[in-house]
Amino acid sequence: MDRSRGLSAVAVTVILGVTLASGPAVGLVDLTQPRFDPGNIGQGNATVSEVRTPATVQLKQGLETESYYLETPDAGIRVTAIQGRPTVAYKLAIPSMGYSRGTTHFLGPDDTGWVSLSLARDTLPGDRVSASSYEGTLSVTLRYNGTERVLSERPVTVEVVE
Repeated sequence: MDRSRGLSAVAVTVILGVTLASGPAVGLVDLTQPRFDPGNIGQGNATVSEVRTPATVQLKQGLETESYYLETPDAGIRVTAIQGRPTVAYKLAIPSMGYSRGTTHFLGPDDTGWVSLSLARDTLPGDRVSASSYEGTLSVTLRYNGTERVLSERPVTVEVVE
């Protein structure tokens, strides 16, 4: 038997073995259990003593392109106590552009102290940018046990950098 046929036979044997071991007839291995319990995300609470958000956000024009790159500096929260797995949302809204972007950070038992919150850089087409600056709003919201508590909501200047 040549080498490729031998490897094919081993692969088929492994696939059939795993299928039988995890199937309903034998049931030795359960491959459907999640690695973590998603049911507890958003449950619990956190005590946040301080929130820091940036004073400005920049829309930078790309080199040799009509696009602009929206760069939002990180925010930070100081967590002094935490129970369970609450979440924190960090959001930028620019109403005059019809723009909104947010992200959710999942807090865990090791997240006491300063926690950094970030928004990924975003690309906007050049035809959406027509002013030298825009007024936006940055918000940080704690979500726990089906409740939302706004930790910070403040205006931010979005500077257009040519």
